[in-house]
Amino acid sequence: MILRFRLSLLGAASLLLSCLSPVAVVAAPLRIGTGVELWSIPDSALRRFVTDGTFTDQRLLSLVAGSGWPDQALRAALVKVYAVDFLAMANFLNSPAGVTFLRQQTRAYRPIPVRPGAEDLRVMALRAAILAEARSGQISSLGILRRLPAPLVIDLSGPAPLRCSALPCDNPDQCSSVLSWLAFLPACLQAAAVPGTPLLR
Repeated sequence: MILRFRLSLLGAASLLLSCLSPVAVVAAPLRIGTGVELWSIPDSALRRFVTDGTFTDQRLLSLVAGSGWPDQALRAALVKVYAVDFLAMANFLNSPAGVTFLRQQTRAYRPIPVRPGAEDLRVMALRAAILAEARSGQISSLGILRRLPAPLVIDLSGPAPLRCSALPCDNPDQCSSVLSWLAFLPACLQAAAVPGTPLLR
């Protein structure tokens, strides 16, 4: 019985992997919109910031300044690596609790029109990015962001990103900023993929 169950999980994981787009770094993984204005922050600018703290993109500078976190703490958080079990992660993300989590975590992205009754493409895109990143047994904030298979846009004029942690905020921006949301995402995923662990920590 246990062997059959493990084999079924492996089969499900293989099916999930076959549906993922080929792993590739997106040239501009962070897209931000405010009304009709839209801009893209290139991967090179993100890498430069986390590497040495310098800015080559004014929009990224603005996001960092409004994150509520000191630059050094944010740089460390965005590249911090979390160990995960791929099968456990896949099982969680395809469970009712996982779908609810994904819906909450994609609420700041602009809706993508789909046919009635179809799954929200924002949920599908974030799930695919997380699983593509988790294949190695490790995930990070920037790793997930760089693997998004669809051009999702965070709408700053819509609902604020929902940070997945219940930890208190020393600065109000830590609870609602784009980069703070992104920094906490992998830690929450690591906890959620372990049965019996509270999602909000």
